[in-house]
Amino acid sequence: MRATFTQDQADIAKTVEAIAASAEGETRSFLDAPWRAPAIDATLLSDFSVLGVPERSGGVDSSLVDLMVAVETLGRALAPTSFVAHAAAVQLMVDSGADLTAALDGSARWTYAVDEPGLTGWPTSLGEQKTLVPCLAGADAVVAAGGDGVRLVQPDDVRERVSFDPSRPMSDLRVPAGESLPLGRGLQRATLVAAAEMCGVAQGAIALAGGHARSRQQFGRVIGSFQGVAFQLAEAVAQAKAAWDLTVHAAWAVENDKPEADMQVHAAKASAGRAAVFAAERCIQVHGGMGITMEADPHLFLRRAMVLDAGLGSASWHRRRVGALRIAGSR
Repeated sequence: MRATFTQDQADIAKTVEAIAASAEGETRSFLDAPWRAPAIDATLLSDFSVLGVPERSGGVDSSLVDLMVAVETLGRALAPTSFVAHAAAVQLMVDSGADLTAALDGSARWTYAVDEPGLTGWPTSLGEQKTLVPCLAGADAVVAAGGDGVRLVQPDDVRERVSFDPSRPMSDLRVPAGESLPLGRGLQRATLVAAAEMCGVAQGAIALAGGHARSRQQFGRVIGSFQGVAFQLAEAVAQAKAAWDLTVHAAWAVENDKPEADMQVHAAKASAGRAAVFAAERCIQVHGGMGITMEADPHLFLRRAMVLDAGLGSASWHRRRVGALRIAGSR
C-alpha cells in the first residue's frame, strides 16, 4: 500500500472541496426548511459516482481510496449532499454483477437500506423492514442489503423519520419481495463510505474549534494557549488521525482481498464514529457558552456525527466484532 496519496487523489480532494464550498450555509438552512437535494449533487453524481468502482463493474478502475478521499472532503465541509448515500449504495452493488450504468453516469440517484429495526449491526439476511434510510426523497431506487444478498428495489410503505440531523433526512421503508443478487464485499465497502465521511466531520469540527481557539481572547491571551483548550483539541486530532489511517488502510485491504479486511472495516467504522462525536463535542466545549446555542455551528457537526455513527452498524457493535474476530484469529 502507498504511504502517501497520489497527485490524482490530491486533485480529487481539491475539486470536491471547491464544489462543496459552493453549498456553504445550506446545511444550516435545513434546520428550518424541508430537505432537498442541493444543486451540487448534479455535478457530484455525474462526475464522481465512478470513484471506487472497479472496471469489472463498469467503472474506470478507480481505487476505493479515491472515493474515501472525496467523501472525507464532503464530510469536512458538512455538505448536505445525497451523493454520499448514493456512493454507498453503488458500493453495495459493486460485486452483484448488475448493470450500474445509470448510477455511474449520474442519470439515476440511489440510496441504501441496510439497518433493520431492533438490530445494532449488519443484518445476517435481507429483511423486509429497513430503517435509517438516508436521503430517500427524490431517489430513483433503493439498494437493500443483508448478509445474504443485495437487491435494487422501489420501496414500499415509506415513513419519514424525524432526523437528528435535518440535513441528512432518514426514512423507514418496506422492501418488496424479489430475487437477491450476490453481495460480495458490498457491506464492507458501503460501511467504509460512512467511516470516511465521519473522518471528515471530525476534521471539520477540529478546524472550526481551532479557528475559534486562535481568535477568541480571555485574560489577555488567545484561549488556544490554555492547556484546558489545547489538550482537548490535541486529543481530538489524535483520534481523527487514527480513524482516517484505519479507514484508508481498510479500503486498501478490502480492495485487495487482504485477510485482515473484515477486522479493519469494523475497526475503522468504530474509530471514525468515536472520533467524529468526540471532535464535535470538543468543538462545542471550546466555543464555551455560545457553543451550545443554535446560532453557533458546532451542534451541526455533532448532529451529523451522531446520525452517521448510528447507521450501518453502531460503534459498539463494530467494536464487539473486532474483539470477536481477534479472539477467533488467536485460536
